Amino acid sequence: MSAWTGVILAAGQGTRMRSSLPKALHTVCGKSLLGHVAEVMRSAGAVQIVAVVSPSVAKMPELAEAVGADTITAVQAEPLGTAHALECARKAVGSADTIVVGAGDMALVRHESISNLVQEQQKSGALLSVLTATVSDPSGFGRVVRDENGSVTAVVEEAEADPGQKLICEMNTGWFCLDAAWTWEALEQVRVSVVGERYLPDLIATAASASTGSRASSTSVSDASEALGVNNRVQLAEVEGVMRDRIRRHHMLAGVTIRDPQTTYIDADVEIGEDSELLPGNHIYSGAVIGSNCVIGPNSVLKDCSIGDDARIISSYIEGAEIGSGISVGPFSRVRAGTKIESGAYIGNFAEIKNSRIGSGTHVGHFSYTGDAELGRDVNIGAGTITANFDGKDKHRTVIGDRVKIGSDTIIVAPANIGDDASTGAGSVVNRDVAAGQMVVGSPARSVRPRPPSHEVEKPADNKKEGDGQKDE
Repeated sequence: MSAWTGVILAAGQGTRMRSSLPKALHTVCGKSLLGHVAEVMRSAGAVQIVAVVSPSVAKMPELAEAVGADTITAVQAEPLGTAHALECARKAVGSADTIVVGAGDMALVRHESISNLVQEQQKSGALLSVLTATVSDPSGFGRVVRDENGSVTAVVEEAEADPGQKLICEMNTGWFCLDAAWTWEALEQVRVSVVGERYLPDLIATAASASTGSRASSTSVSDASEALGVNNRVQLAEVEGVMRDRIRRHHMLAGVTIRDPQTTYIDADVEIGEDSELLPGNHIYSGAVIGSNCVIGPNSVLKDCSIGDDARIISSYIEGAEIGSGISVGPFSRVRAGTKIESGAYIGNFAEIKNSRIGSGTHVGHFSYTGDAELGRDVNIGAGTITANFDGKDKHRTVIGDRVKIGSDTIIVAPANIGDDASTGAGSVVNRDVAAGQMVVGSPARSVRPRPPSHEVEKPADNKKEGDGQKDE
């Protein structure tokens, strides 16, 4: 397959969305409509993508994130129709021989359909190939008109269709594969409609009437849902429903168990390993990566995070965090951005952790807040413990060494360093560093005695008298 350039037409005003956000930037399963179309073009083989947008969208920082840094932007200064929009992309398209044009609101078109469209164009040698769909109700769409040989001769918009043409169920999807050299000349022949706009589908009649060449060709989508576009919020929800079904099906066929698909929401670009199980009520947003043999849920929320193999996330919220293998979190805990929980740690119920490292073997049991902290290995955090990390102006860090025992309801006022094998009594307020091996109690906490490291604690003396086998009274 030869190289081709994709052009996304996304300069429409989208007034029926009744939104300050441009239509093309509304999201479906965590990715903008425009982003979905750009990804489809890349997957189908586009070597370059040009997005035609309105002047207001061109200034929005969200545009680059939506289409990717490799996409070129062209601006349609006035809404003068799709044919005019393609003309606005001419300079950006450059010397490309083949162009694929698609609408910026058609997130459901599969990359296989676009590949088939390009292959049909190249196989037939046509000036133009159009992607069509056969639907039960084509109301509102242009009808594909064919001659007695089955060749495409025109697309007639519904407002201009006669009664016989309105009975046609084959519709134009708005996706075209075009011979570039012919297209730039043919666009000059497209008539101006009664509303002052020029429409790209008129090129089909121009190609069909050409005196030379293979004229117009076509191919159809395999699933009529691919032809769904978005003009209002109702259609946005319909498209999202179809996309979610596809995503769930993809993961189930890849070895993921989803107990109740209808209550499980998975965004695009989520990765889930084999033999993981999703319980009802989960919301898994873009950027989440889940390992193998995990159990997620019920009712967990995962976003921009990584979950290691064999983890268990129970009714908890994880965002921007890295969860190691074999870890259990929850129920009802929140792990926030910047947190890394190392394999073998344990996070219980009603714990909040933010921008912290939790070492291997460390237990954060319940009802606690750990913020801007670094916890070593085999630490035990008692219930109700708080790291007071904010002084009203700046955030400060708490560093806790290995094998530290933090008593229930301890408040650690950062910045603070607690050395290896130290401990705090219940209800302590630690507002200064604690040396290794020390035990501190009170408010403010003070040292009461050194605590020997757990690995150096002596075993109780044997009270048996030598030789008599009797206990010492």
